[in-house]
Amino acid sequence: MAKQRAESAAAGRTAAPAFVDRSVPLYYQLANLLTEKIISRELLTGDRLPTEVELVEQYGISRITVRQALRLLEEEGLIRREVGRGTFVTDYRPFIGGLKVEGSLEDVISLGQNPVKVLSVQTVKAGPDDAEKMGIHPGDPIVRATRIRLYHDQPYSYIVNDLPAEIGRRFSKNDWQGVVLKTIEEKLKIPLRDAEQTVRASLADGTLARMLETKIGAPLLAVERVVRTDHGRVVERVRIHYRSDIYAMKVHLSRGDHPERQWAFASRKKPR
Repeated sequence: MAKQRAESAAAGRTAAPAFVDRSVPLYYQLANLLTEKIISRELLTGDRLPTEVELVEQYGISRITVRQALRLLEEEGLIRREVGRGTFVTDYRPFIGGLKVEGSLEDVISLGQNPVKVLSVQTVKAGPDDAEKMGIHPGDPIVRATRIRLYHDQPYSYIVNDLPAEIGRRFSKNDWQGVVLKTIEEKLKIPLRDAEQTVRASLADGTLARMLETKIGAPLLAVERVVRTDHGRVVERVRIHYRSDIYAMKVHLSRGDHPERQWAFASRKKPR
């Protein structure tokens, strides 16, 4: 009986999503994947993390590796451990520096000219994070589209667009294959005023690695943007993960009120 339990546990570990990039320490990859869940608020303040045993079975790694990853998160102030209770997400607040680079919505729209593959479009209930970012109530309906944008027939960005239901439901099937902001402004005649955008480093988890045809733990560029109308109403929240070996953001800073900015594709590498 004990042998059967051991074999079952081993089978569970084998079936779990394993890390494949052996050039990066496993504990560091796990720490970054958990950090991604915390920063993106998939894990909220006060949420309990899986136990060490659960993480071992989920990722197919050793308990020592799990402990190293959790120790790193604890040192960074992302989690706290309570004896006899478990490990919990702390009240994490990312530091936002004082560097401000001005751009334009035209810059953003121009980035969306490459071909796109629509994976899904569905109406879902807004979660607490969705509601906070979009200025609506938890449980309100939003239209969520997941898409992949291509460059030379190779996926370079994974996109999640969230729109208020009354706007998203006016999109046709073909509209999702184009530029979302262009459809909002030109087809739906909703004037856009401004947007707030956050850019940070990230690592590919299992889903992103599969969608972007890269390795688990591969470096990505994560962008989150909220776009508003003339009246301050949020019409789109978009979260994008870019492959950093294909896409790069270049900013030229100079003294004065109008720094130049440029978004560009990095030199294309052969698909793995």
